[in-house]
Amino acid sequence: MFRQLVHGSLNPRNAINSLFLYHPLQIAAIVETVWRNRNNAAGSSAISPFMPWPAQAVYPILTSKDFIAGYGWSGGTPSALPIPLPAGMAPLDFVWPVDQFGIQNTWDGTSPFPPPLFKPTFWDHLIYAYVIENTRIFEIFSRVLETYMFSEQLETPSPPSQLFWRNLEFLIFGDAMPSMVWTTAGRTRRDEVANRLSVYYWMFGIDLSHAPEVARQHPYLKPDHANRDFIPTIESMLGEVWRGTMNAKNLIGPNETDSTAIATLARRVYDMMATRRLNGNLSREEFRAVGIMSFLHLAVLYDSPAVVDLKATASSPEMRLQKIAERVGMSAHPKSKPFFDLAGPFSKLMQEIESGAFNKPALAQALYFPATAISQNAEVVIDQYSLATGRDLKSQTVSTVQRAKTSPVPMKHATAKPAPQLAARRPNGHATPAH
Repeated sequence: MFRQLVHGSLNPRNAINSLFLYHPLQIAAIVETVWRNRNNAAGSSAISPFMPWPAQAVYPILTSKDFIAGYGWSGGTPSALPIPLPAGMAPLDFVWPVDQFGIQNTWDGTSPFPPPLFKPTFWDHLIYAYVIENTRIFEIFSRVLETYMFSEQLETPSPPSQLFWRNLEFLIFGDAMPSMVWTTAGRTRRDEVANRLSVYYWMFGIDLSHAPEVARQHPYLKPDHANRDFIPTIESMLGEVWRGTMNAKNLIGPNETDSTAIATLARRVYDMMATRRLNGNLSREEFRAVGIMSFLHLAVLYDSPAVVDLKATASSPEMRLQKIAERVGMSAHPKSKPFFDLAGPFSKLMQEIESGAFNKPALAQALYFPATAISQNAEVVIDQYSLATGRDLKSQTVSTVQRAKTSPVPMKHATAKPAPQLAARRPNGHATPAH
């Protein structure tokens, strides 16, 4: 969600730096606005009944410039203390919440309709959150926050970094406000981590690569009716897509492309997801999961204030994450690079599948021919998936029954089938195409 908020900005780094400096209430207002602005077409089986804060309450928060740290009295008269910007960022570079690209021209709650330039908002597919979380980024940042709170093992963070960690503590690692639409934790849900792991298993029939470690502190339930065939189905589909890609490049010889098989498998994935999403079920859980992981992802996407303060500057997200992990005696997943590279493209592919874009043979061809953004994205998924999982989707045959062994500690259902491990658009709120 936060990726889409800053994507398209003229200067994404300034947009992200500004996001990290906001008051938690401003970020909460952004979250509520994104949910309200989602494309939630009438007649869609994905419509969620949950209502966000009203625009009349949110818009003043997005536009207010009264969020200040207090006043300076050195001159004898009060003057507002300046926002503590990161090194190299000028005051004019600061992006106010209402000016963030993802919610520009949002409704102010007073006019009858959104303005002409209004655009619906989107967020990533749940698979994005699952893939990113496999890097262990959630546990690593949690450990860093705990270390800052209870020791002097790390250097004192700079003011911009302190604001970033405050937002993490309040919005991600703390108990979010009960009235927020993305608050999915409560006394009956055990804890948020366990709830998120249950949702991953529910939707994909898979566990995190480090599930046994997490489950020791967050034992979680495995739903009976999970999509346990997701991994073999998506692997078979991508294997067929790769065959089509290769045959499209061959000028001579037999063509073994099977668009019908691709469409059949795509439709199977479509049906799996649609069944879990009836009446907008799990929409809020997906919304929060991708929101959390995208916020953390943005923090290592460049040398952010938090990265600089932790002496973890590097040339790539996976190297920054590993350096941060080492500061607190941890290690990121050794395949973090393909995870980071896979997350966005896999999200896009899943959203396209869930829109029904490939449910017919004539439509399935777009996944391998001609060379377009769709086919290129599919090829990236195939490459990075293979690197992340060690499963070669480019081989002539892809097993539909082989399952990786991951055995977290479930709360019940001890006889549940072992789940495959993805060592990690139905467009959110979009109308489901007619069958």
